[in-house]
Amino acid sequence: MKKNWLYFLLAFAAPLVGIFWWVGGFASAKVQTDLVRGPYHYAYLEHSGDYVKLPDKQLEALRALQAQGVAHGAAITLMQNDPRTAAKSMLKARTGYLVEAGVSVREPLKLADVPARSVVVVQLRAHPRLAAGKVYATLLKYLDEHGMKLKLPTLEIYQNSTLTVEMDI
Repeated sequence: MKKNWLYFLLAFAAPLVGIFWWVGGFASAKVQTDLVRGPYHYAYLEHSGDYVKLPDKQLEALRALQAQGVAHGAAITLMQNDPRTAAKSMLKARTGYLVEAGVSVREPLKLADVPARSVVVVQLRAHPRLAAGKVYATLLKYLDEHGMKLKLPTLEIYQNSTLTVEMDI
């Protein structure tokens, strides 16, 4: 029986733990305060509804940028509602990509700017589906410890396997 456990661990459990580590499952988010970030210029699409569908909308924005021949940078999302307090049908966000100032885009894409501002920043290197929950949990814990409230919109930038969430102070 002991031999079977060893085979199980080597063949099944060890690879799963390795994959979980590789996608950032054991990573911890870090908080930085009193930083100035921005300005950002971005092309985006409006999203309404469950935030689970945001990756599909972001892919749609990417395809629109590529079809228009517009060079882009990191993925960006402005989360406008708190999913803990708003109904899924009422959630709104802007999702797209950073672009150079002066770039023009055609419908359905829109352009907007985020000015330079003081922010709390939380970062985590992990797969985007895993990173968001850990980053927001860390942000909410930090805010609670410092007697602060979540201030929306929050700005998410995903680049080089790192999710950065910025919240205005």
